[in-house]
Amino acid sequence: MVWLGVAGVAALFVLWTGWTAWSAAQDLDEVERSARVLRNELQEGDPVDAAEALERYQEAAAGARGHTDGPTWWLIEQLPLYGDDAEAISTAAAVLDDLGEDGIPQLVDAAELVAARSFNPDDRQFPLEVIASVGEPARESEQAFDEAATALEGVDDGSLVGPVATSFEELRTIVLDARATLGSAYRAAELMPSLLGADGPRDHLLVFQNNAELRSLGGLAGSISRIHADDGEVEIREQEGTSHYLGRDRPVIPLTDGEQRVFGPALGQWFMNASMTPDAGRAAMFAGAWWEQEIGGEVDGVFFVDPVAVSYLLTATGPVQVPGYGTVSSADVVAKVENQIYLTAPDLAAQEEYQNAVAKAVFNAFSSGRGNPVAVITNLVRGVAEGRIRMHSFVDPEQETIAGTEIAGELTADVDEAQVGIYVNDALESKMTYYLTYDADAVARSCSGYAQEVVGSIRLTNAVAPGTDVPPTVSGIFPGGRFYDEIEPGQQRLAVYVVGPAGGSIDALSLDSRSFDPVATEDLDGRPVAQVVTVLDKGETQEIEFELSTGPGQTGPVELDVTPGAFPGSSSRTVRSSC
Repeated sequence: MVWLGVAGVAALFVLWTGWTAWSAAQDLDEVERSARVLRNELQEGDPVDAAEALERYQEAAAGARGHTDGPTWWLIEQLPLYGDDAEAISTAAAVLDDLGEDGIPQLVDAAELVAARSFNPDDRQFPLEVIASVGEPARESEQAFDEAATALEGVDDGSLVGPVATSFEELRTIVLDARATLGSAYRAAELMPSLLGADGPRDHLLVFQNNAELRSLGGLAGSISRIHADDGEVEIREQEGTSHYLGRDRPVIPLTDGEQRVFGPALGQWFMNASMTPDAGRAAMFAGAWWEQEIGGEVDGVFFVDPVAVSYLLTATGPVQVPGYGTVSSADVVAKVENQIYLTAPDLAAQEEYQNAVAKAVFNAFSSGRGNPVAVITNLVRGVAEGRIRMHSFVDPEQETIAGTEIAGELTADVDEAQVGIYVNDALESKMTYYLTYDADAVARSCSGYAQEVVGSIRLTNAVAPGTDVPPTVSGIFPGGRFYDEIEPGQQRLAVYVVGPAGGSIDALSLDSRSFDPVATEDLDGRPVAQVVTVLDKGETQEIEFELSTGPGQTGPVELDVTPGAFPGSSSRTVRSSC
């Protein structure tokens, strides 16, 4: 009888444990379903359905937390094989519940304001008070996602298996991405009134980067507009083309020793080369100095935007009429400003006039409030995430607000952060990188001695088909030109920079499996840099591979930063730590 009693208790325990696990699974499934609906409703700008989805999410998340936060679940966590999975599920349930109470409701409230077009400018006048009002809710939401990310990063997921491992990694990625986006949103809400002239008039440069002639930050600094803002009202006051300003004997501002070693004096000798450095802050300093010394008038900051980001914005505004030139749309703006204008207008001044006209027309459409507000914000966020929109303010409190965020585009020398850069530059003075496609990747392979070993690559393809004629205005090959005897029209000559983390080292480098031994590196102000110069034939693909070591103590996620190209998407991402 005693044995039967013990067996009965054991059976009841198994049943209870099984029911608890099943109930938790049911709740978590409902959390996932509700979260997907919630995300879709937020993206569609439907605050009513989003609020209903949030209620379902909150109820399911609270249930999941309740089922994974008690003595029964604690016993499950002690079981061999399954204990680590159970602990991860418990942490995930708690995180999801906390976000449902403290992180997501603010997003639903903001969606209601966006749907009501409360943030939309009207005839180039932005509603400063409404923009400022979302600062505190955005900060609260960012803090909730930051705490969630910290909780998830504290779980040792090395022993997780199967669906639990996959789901946990997906959740962590979503939370990390949301934290970054919300951080930018909070700082934007805090910063925008000042940028828009709430505290006095502001003048900013809008640098239209041309990906057809790549530079590390994105593209040649070609079309430049001065935007004046005063008490929320904005307008373009002046526009210039950088080809008008020929090279100086000496850089416009002094180069650092590292810039001199890696990029040479050309970085500071030509206005259009301001974005040769991948650091948006330094690029802004060069552009600002050129403007002030050559054109006149101080500026308060610099925005960098490329045509692909403009194409994203045009998906929200619809086609825009460019006075004197017809229309541009999301489908054709990149081709028109980066390729077709060079096929039809050989004169540099005519090319830049067209690009300035496009920049002004799109800016006016945006600042007049055109387009679906949800789509406008979504596509601007996409542009920032892909490195296609960057800014730097010369007003110290403003720059302090965005420091460390995606939009700041900093090449950090912080010894605590593992940042790896792969930067592509046209080395031909051509418009050939319009035809360049590439994808990059990196993996943290091992962790030893509080440092990580990272391996990575970039595959580069010249998309010009063999036999295609490429005119000099695109190929950059002119009789008597610099590369006339070395490069055939249609080939691409590229300079690729691999930049390791501060305090790290680049240990191996190869081009199509041909190793560089030893690896020649330069010091870019605390960052190791290796350069590969290569020529791509029409239709050819080449691959650069590298191995590097992070600096001591850089045991966290690795940030991979890649030059955005003349095609949608980006290889920039956060690489999971191997430690």
